[in-house]
Amino acid sequence: MAYLLRKYPEHTVASALSLIQESRPIAEPNDGFMAQLELYKEMGCPRDIEAHPRYQRWLYRQEVDVALAAGMAPERVRFEDEETQEGGISEGNEIELRSLTSGYFSRTLATSPYLITHLPSASKTAPTPSPKSPIASLDPPPDHVACTHHFLHPLSWMRPALDQGLLNGRLECPNQKCLAQIGRYAWQGMRCSCGIWILPAFSLQKGRVDEITKRPEKVQSQGAGKDGFGVASVGAADESGGIRLPPGMRGKGNL
Repeated sequence: MAYLLRKYPEHTVASALSLIQESRPIAEPNDGFMAQLELYKEMGCPRDIEAHPRYQRWLYRQEVDVALAAGMAPERVRFEDEETQEGGISEGNEIELRSLTSGYFSRTLATSPYLITHLPSASKTAPTPSPKSPIASLDPPPDHVACTHHFLHPLSWMRPALDQGLLNGRLECPNQKCLAQIGRYAWQGMRCSCGIWILPAFSLQKGRVDEITKRPEKVQSQGAGKDGFGVASVGAADESGGIRLPPGMRGKGNL
């Protein structure tokens, strides 16, 4: 099936299976194998699967699941900001989170690629067990409320906390002059105030961080900055490199 997906990109996993079953009706791959084929298709059917960031993330998730099944934190932590990221440029807003607890010495805690987005749950019934909702015995919040947490992938500034090998604990400001609590983590999962469970969970309290949104702007070629963010082109410079002047002041020996 993997060969068919790579040789004939127009096929989906389901259509490739149907094609095989035409000549071998007893072919019935298990759910785990089908899930891996779906991942392979989403990755673009690469030749070197093991080098692909998404596959490496999938393998690590298996390690985490095995550790949690034994009631332990994983022996190895994959810090996403130290790993090779997938290519591609986001066309949306860039979000940056900075600590509010260390004043002038605040530092960037996370940017958009490391944020985990989720949609608030409007359901008032108890959640069912799933990879995103592993604990079904807890009652959901009585009413739908806004999210009060930012959820992140594990990042290198969390190393002092995660190296302790605990299932859950607090996340502190990485500034050594501050070390105030700004969030918490739980390998076994955590429910956001909106009702959604995230597993594993690395959470920052919104009241403890400053969220800065950078909106990419459509700018003229002369007015674009290096990063393309936040640069407004009010008026292009004239051909001589001077300041663009109103029409009535041009060509009269003015600046």
